[in-house]
Order: sequence, then C-alpha cells, then structure tokens
Amino acid sequence: GKDIPGQASLVFDVVLLDLHNPKDGIAIENQQVPESCERRSQAGDFLRYHYNGTLLDGTLFDSSYSRNRTYDTYVGKGYVIAGMDEGLLGVCTGEKRRIIIPPHLGYGEEGRGKIPGSAVLVFDIHVVDFHNPSDSVSITVNYKPSNCTVLSKKGDYLKYHYNASLLDGTLLDSTHSLGKTYNIVLGSGQVVVGMDMGLQDMCVGERRTVVIPPHLGYGEDGVEGEVPGSAVLVFDIELLELVSGLPEGYMFVWNGEVSPNLFEEIDQNHDGEVLLEEFSEYIQAQVDSGKGKLAPGFDFEKIVKNMFTNQDRDGNGKVTAEEFKLKDQEAKEEHDEL
Repeated sequence: GKDIPGQASLVFDVVLLDLHNPKDGIAIENQQVPESCERRSQAGDFLRYHYNGTLLDGTLFDSSYSRNRTYDTYVGKGYVIAGMDEGLLGVCTGEKRRIIIPPHLGYGEEGRGKIPGSAVLVFDIHVVDFHNPSDSVSITVNYKPSNCTVLSKKGDYLKYHYNASLLDGTLLDSTHSLGKTYNIVLGSGQVVVGMDMGLQDMCVGERRTVVIPPHLGYGEDGVEGEVPGSAVLVFDIELLELVSGLPEGYMFVWNGEVSPNLFEEIDQNHDGEVLLEEFSEYIQAQVDSGKGKLAPGFDFEKIVKNMFTNQDRDGNGKVTAEEFKLKDQEAKEEHDEL
C-alpha cells in the first residue's frame, strides 16, 4: 500500500510483554512457607490476604497494601477469577506465594481497568488468616494445676488475664498492660460468644490458648480501629479467680431453710406493704450474715431492684403479701425472683 513500498526490507524493534499458551494452567512459586502449618486452605474457607498484582513486565496494576486492608474472600467458590480461586487453595496461615495466571484464567481478551486484554497476571500474596464457617472455637490447654476439681460453668464470676492477638501474632490487647484482670459472669453475654465458650470448664490457675473464628468473635465488621473485620482471634488466658454462680434463672438463693414468716420479716414496720428500701435492707442483711447469696459479678442495686420489680406485680412501688411469692412457687420460665 502507501506505507510500505514494494520489495522493501522491514525492521521491527520488539519488546516482548508476555506470552502464554491456551493450554497453560496457573504457576505457583512458594516464597515463604511457615515451619508450623497445622492446616491448609480448602474450598469453602474464607481467606484474608494481602497482594501485589503486576503484569509480567513488572507493571503494578493493583495492591491491597495501598488500601491498608486485606482482601477477604471465600476460595474455591467462584468469588474471584478462576486462577486466583485455584491459587489460594492449599495455603498456610502466614504463607507467601507467587501465583502466575494466564489470561484465560484471569481477565481474558477484554482485560479490566489497568489490566490490558490477554495479559498474564502475577500476584504476590501473603495469607493473613483463614477459617471455615463451620469452624468452632479451638482450645489448647497449656497448663492445668494438679488440683483441678472446680470447673467454671455458666453463671460463675471469673477473673482472668489475657493477651489477644491476630493469627499473624499482631497484638490487639492485653490485660497485663492495664495492670488489672478482666472480670465477667460466664455466659451472660459480657464477652463474644467464642470467649464464653473458651472459658468453660476451666479451673483456677489453668492457662489455655483459645482460637476464635470471626463468626464467634467480632464478625465481618470487627471493631473499628481495634479488630479487623473477619479476623480470627487468638486469646492466651490464665484464670485467676472463680466465684461459683447460682443456678440458672436465680439472682438470689438461701444458704439454709427459708423462714416461714419471710414476708413479715421483710415488712419491718408491719404495715402490710414492703417498699424497695425495706426489701434492699433485708436482702443486704441476709447476704452479710451468710444466710443468702446473690449472683456474683452483678451490681447489688440492680439485682435487688430487678427482684423487687418482679415481686411488684401491679407496678405501684409496693409489694403486698398477696403479690409476694418465692421462686419455686412460680412457673420456672417467668421471672428471676427469690
């Protein structure tokens, strides 16, 4: 035509950007594999990982590091391009690997954004953690005292120390740095579900490591500025004190026989009506004398007010003899009462 004359010799200066064969699969280069790898990822797991994405000539097209947050996805389920879906299987927590993906397992002939059509992709990934939605809490006992007969149960008041970290070892929080224990009533919803599970059947002096998947921890949202979303948590725990709780549904129990004239004893001025102040003074006296016990770990005034409100059935601020009933006189599921 007009551009190339007949019988002309041609000179092409060529830069080879990449090449692949339609029969190619992904290529994996292991860069760093942790010595300890208790479990490798499989289809259905949820991974959190960092990555740098480049072309074969080194051109960077994307990076999770620049966004200062991991990329989180299920693997083996088709949520990412086919080559990445395959390349993220069989990894360990903390592993670094390079995944080279031909275009037919990447973004194909069309490409996307900064990725040209038919480009071979190179992903350098670092696996932060992973879990499966079917995972439960994992408990490893590191030390158990020889005398371990009293075990923690729902309703017990516990005092314990902990170090909280991510699976990669990043420290999130520690009671040791605060110089005080963390105190809870077990099973009362004061901590995440996984911690409530991890503190069960523990004796004073015991030390254990509790690994909590996000659906039993802080979930997909995490805690802003503290816990990343979908993070697996590791708690190193030492139980320091245990105060036995009350049977489920009770906020107060008698340590001995109940007086047959209980209402009359509470009604100090014998006017046939018990006010909150009278009720509170009586309960306090029973606790102080050892005749009764309140559920440990709760605020005294809140417990007593709750007990009084449950007895004050007409809500007029006074309890009469007709309203007054013991717990075993009630349907078990109705109230927390005497």
